[in-house]
Amino acid sequence: MTISVAEVAIVVAYFAAGVLTWTFLEWLLHGRVFHSRQLRNPFAVEHARHHADPLRMVGWPRKLLALAFVVGTLVVLLRLSFGRYDAAAFPLGLGLAYIAYESLHRIIHLRPPRTAYGRWIRLSHVQHHFHTPRRNFGVTTTLWDHLFGTYVPFRTPLAVPERLAMPWLFDPETGKLDEAYAEDYVIVRRVRDARNSAEPAVPR
Repeated sequence: MTISVAEVAIVVAYFAAGVLTWTFLEWLLHGRVFHSRQLRNPFAVEHARHHADPLRMVGWPRKLLALAFVVGTLVVLLRLSFGRYDAAAFPLGLGLAYIAYESLHRIIHLRPPRTAYGRWIRLSHVQHHFHTPRRNFGVTTTLWDHLFGTYVPFRTPLAVPERLAMPWLFDPETGKLDEAYAEDYVIVRRVRDARNSAEPAVPR
């Protein structure tokens, strides 16, 4: 069976739409559900635990089971609605983008940056965790934060409370802040100290 360029383009467009949709859902769920003050829900409770202990994250089995259900349901619904299988590229794009987000979120907390993008997303996420928890909801991108006015720029060095600091920040020999990250971070004793040191400014 020969597949035309137009058919391939349609599949790619569906897939890209799924990826873009996830980035929006990432912002929406994080800001409107996980940090909701009005809607008390189990997701908000679990996310509050993550802020209290940044290394605490829901395990992959639960995440992947929920993802399989959502993606499978969307594939069936789109097949029934459009009568064609290429629309399945949309939930596949959504699902893969979600897996990328979950992986990246874990990497932010557990591993040091290796690229300029890695450095930037860690600084943006640290800004959210310890300085502006009601802002900077995007993890993989700040696109929707900029569009909806929830973005607060960071100014380095960002203060990080010692007991909640990412393990990779510390020199394993001295137990102190690794010199490689001294330009971007400073270790403080309390969360309050970290938040009091935050002053929104243009990022360097």
